[in-house]
Amino acid sequence: MTEHLFIEVIKVKNGVFVNPQPHIERIFSTTQHFFAKPLSIALNNNIIPAQLRTVDIVKCRIVYGSEIVSIDFEPYKMRTINSLSLAEHNTIDYSYKYHNQDAINNLRALHSEGDDILIIKNTLVTDTSFTNVVFKDHAGKLYTPKSTLLAGTKRRQLLNAGVIHEKEIKVSDIRLYVGVYLINAMIDIEDDVFVGVDAII
Repeated sequence: MTEHLFIEVIKVKNGVFVNPQPHIERIFSTTQHFFAKPLSIALNNNIIPAQLRTVDIVKCRIVYGSEIVSIDFEPYKMRTINSLSLAEHNTIDYSYKYHNQDAINNLRALHSEGDDILIIKNTLVTDTSFTNVVFKDHAGKLYTPKSTLLAGTKRRQLLNAGVIHEKEIKVSDIRLYVGVYLINAMIDIEDDVFVGVDAII
């Protein structure tokens, strides 16, 4: 039987890991769950390649199973997302950050009208194919769906800071908002990756 593999993506800014502890904790809890043997990893800045330590934003990608498979670093280029296609899938599961993303990739292939997809599960808004989402209402308040597929580290950080709040958001509620921010470990709200509701198709 092939061992489950998982990924973890961590932001590096000017040679320093950004918010590494939640990623370390997720690797620990994931390996405890699947292998009954938690994997501890130290994310020391000295493992960042010297030639990338002066690069503004670098993406660190860790692939792991019961042990670390690979740790790679590359300069980060933010994707341009101007529109989202609604994509319904009532049985999709991404409660762990699986390396195999065939289900999400297949869903994207079926709904290619937008730059990415906004996944709907049992009438509830969840995530895009690679980010959590934060809806902005007409008063400027920020809400993230309770029904997220994967509770991301940036989402947790913003919830803990009181910047965003959880709320059940149905697909029929989308038009009540101005639009949606995309967030993940590499993308913060301040990066303004924002899609207006008229561009959610």
